[in-house]
Amino acid sequence: MDQNETRPWVYKGNCQPPGPKPIIINQLVGQGEDQKSCDIRMCVPRRKPSIEQIVDVFAKKIRIHSVEVATDHVLVCGSFEIKALYVACVPSQPVHAAEMRRIPFAASICIPGARCGMDADATVGVEFIDYDCDKRTRAYWHKQYDDCECDEPKHKKPKRCTRCFNVSVVLCIRAKVMTCREIFIGSGSYPGHLPLKPKG
Repeated sequence: MDQNETRPWVYKGNCQPPGPKPIIINQLVGQGEDQKSCDIRMCVPRRKPSIEQIVDVFAKKIRIHSVEVATDHVLVCGSFEIKALYVACVPSQPVHAAEMRRIPFAASICIPGARCGMDADATVGVEFIDYDCDKRTRAYWHKQYDDCECDEPKHKKPKRCTRCFNVSVVLCIRAKVMTCREIFIGSGSYPGHLPLKPKG
């Protein structure tokens, strides 16, 4: 037999001839993102002192509760918490904390090709967070002029403390949709029936 000739397969018993085998893979249908702006009014509980100065405001425990796929859209629902550290409006000026829990958010992300029943995954992060106070309060004065080398009479510190302030949060929600696809391996050729080895 010539060495270039291929020896034919010989099958015995119940053996099945080798051939392409199907496998299931996850294929990306599409992905997208959306921004969600949340404006929150926070108030210090009565058992705590008023606010002299706000030190920091941040979001924590950002959770996604559900991800649902609709036609060309992905619906993402979740919640997060806001925590603020502030200097109390008392002579000793201790640092206190105020929290707001279970703040809900929801976003609809456009992903063309998405259909009900497909798998989806989502992530969420904080892109921006800031706070604002009444201009007649000490907390506002500290935010605007605490580090300013301006004339003190021009920007006189107010006598009024506050118990409430506004927080603005911008969330970035990203989602991707996957679907199961069946492909065959071991067929001896590439897609389009191209040979494994070039001729010549």
